Amino acid sequence: MRKLVLALAIGMLVASSAVTAAPGKAMAASAGVKVVIVVGATQGATAAYRADAESAAAEFAKFSTADRPVNVTKVYSPSATWSAVSAAARGANILLYLGHGSGYPNPYLSYEQPNGDNGMGLNTPTGGSDNVTQYYGENYMAQLGLAPNAVVLLNHLCYASGNNEGGAGNPSLAVAETHVDGYASGFIRGGAKAVLAEGMNDIEYYIDGLFTSHTTIDAMWKANPWFHNHVTAWWATRPLPGYVSQIDPDLDHPASDGEVYYRSMVAIATLLTDDVISSPVLPWTAQTGTYYPIAPFRVVDTRGYGTGPIGTLSSGGPYTFAVVGSSPVPKGAIAITGNLTVTDQTALGWVYVGPQISSAPGPSTINFLRGDNRANGITVPLSPQGTLDAWYGAVPGASTDIVIDVTGYFMPNTDGDGYVQYGPHRILDTRVGNGLTGKFYSSQPRAIRVAGVAGLPDKGIVAVAGNVTVVSPTYLGYVYISPTAAVPPTSSTINFPANDIRANNFVVPIGPDGSISAAYWTSVPASVELIIDISGYYTAGGGAQYHTLNPARILDSRVPVGLTGPIPAGQAQTLQITGAGGVDAGAVALNANLTVTQQTYLGWVGAGPAISLDTIFSNVNFPVNDNRANGVTVPLTTDGKLQLMYGAPAGQNIQLVLDVCGYFK
Repeated sequence: MRKLVLALAIGMLVASSAVTAAPGKAMAASAGVKVVIVVGATQGATAAYRADAESAAAEFAKFSTADRPVNVTKVYSPSATWSAVSAAARGANILLYLGHGSGYPNPYLSYEQPNGDNGMGLNTPTGGSDNVTQYYGENYMAQLGLAPNAVVLLNHLCYASGNNEGGAGNPSLAVAETHVDGYASGFIRGGAKAVLAEGMNDIEYYIDGLFTSHTTIDAMWKANPWFHNHVTAWWATRPLPGYVSQIDPDLDHPASDGEVYYRSMVAIATLLTDDVISSPVLPWTAQTGTYYPIAPFRVVDTRGYGTGPIGTLSSGGPYTFAVVGSSPVPKGAIAITGNLTVTDQTALGWVYVGPQISSAPGPSTINFLRGDNRANGITVPLSPQGTLDAWYGAVPGASTDIVIDVTGYFMPNTDGDGYVQYGPHRILDTRVGNGLTGKFYSSQPRAIRVAGVAGLPDKGIVAVAGNVTVVSPTYLGYVYISPTAAVPPTSSTINFPANDIRANNFVVPIGPDGSISAAYWTSVPASVELIIDISGYYTAGGGAQYHTLNPARILDSRVPVGLTGPIPAGQAQTLQITGAGGVDAGAVALNANLTVTQQTYLGWVGAGPAISLDTIFSNVNFPVNDNRANGVTVPLTTDGKLQLMYGAPAGQNIQLVLDVCGYFK
């Protein structure tokens, strides 16, 4: 049995009434402190745990005031399904869980189960019984979407504080540390800044301390009356770098089976208790700002090679990633430009990134096949908390890793750089000697002149928006577009297999000499042809400002929305952009995501203010039977229209989808 018998019961207090929260709704600043209490299915102990939870709710209620209400949402067995817990927990400042714990290592399996270990023991999806437990592990806890500076309290769990199951004896210190880090990791991926596990004693002290101590979480934890002063501390190995793990064994009073590990904390030790209860999740609102380019910086790599919490994304749930605070992007940024890469996906599907996700999104950002590393340039709004959410759409049980590289950000001011319409125009095509002659070879970066080329100004450009297309690579690899040459590259712009034609959009700063650089990176000697089309540029002083939009679908020719499909090859289609999806009249350029599907023949799609079969630019290249997407930053006509063209032999057709993310005006 994966439960811990209570050594000290919490005294019964007057129960507080449950406050029902609408699933996925963000708290406004005036909503006060959001507390979520979860009681899992723990068989014969469930009634006692519910009583403890009611006592905790009453303790929280003592600190509720008119100026700062404490809103308690209760999700108790037999209704504690994962759907109910995940909906209630989003935006919680404090999450309390009482129930079974299932950690690793354990006596049952010789390997760790990220979908079952280090999380909650809840009801089955249909609920209805205290006696049937279904475990939801670290990969589920990573979907919680807690408030900034959130604290998770784990009470009476096996494994979470370092302990074994009751009666199993005392683990070694190394095993206890593995238990502690493992159990905290999912909650930290879900947004927690501190995870406190109290195995034997009640948690009234922690509740009181969060509201009254006005100190660091570390000082509060060590002031506990059950503090044993036998602390072992180490840098947390599993969660976000910068977290400190601590364990405080009761060496002087071991339990009957020798257990001593009943108190632990994994936290940003400098976290202030006042910040925990004053950091609500603010609702997303559209904003306007100007651009600040930066050298590409990797802000998310779920494989563990960069910053940010590690761990794959499971299909069918939202994940939240901090952008502000873990990168050069400053507090207050409203949107970023960058590159999203998917890798190690176990099933074909799509990933969507956006400012706040509470349920399966309508738009998508990138589509992909299984086993195909694929990238898409993004210009996407951030949440008011400086975070970005991601959702993997695939068959149940599928997983993927993602990488996000930031190339710039927008601030809500007029001090940064503005966007200027241009083209689209082709400035590089190595196949015909446009810009550069000859193929790119692996590990040999080359500079590409931008300033003064093809009608671009010879000075004043700070960054360009464009599209890079790779043609006939002789070996799988990636190309990195950057201000200056870098070998090996520190980031990537487009990933591809051998013998493919593939495109990706980008926004990249211009080097001091008016050029950008491209480098092809692979593990063996290889070559590739490169094409670059420019669709706009940023300039200091002047230009259009960026207006953020919560991504929305304004074209789906399958439905039909915007255009009626299937769309025939070789015939320009005109789409009214202004007035759709929140795009205002007077917009000079659109930022969106273009997806092709159900194509009957390989080819390309181009988007611009005017387009024909003679137009020399494209946005998406594709074979048959492969849904592909690419971001577009593209000028509009003066009356707010956009033309799209499918380049393929006559008689072929395609379906197109366009999700708008923002616009320039």
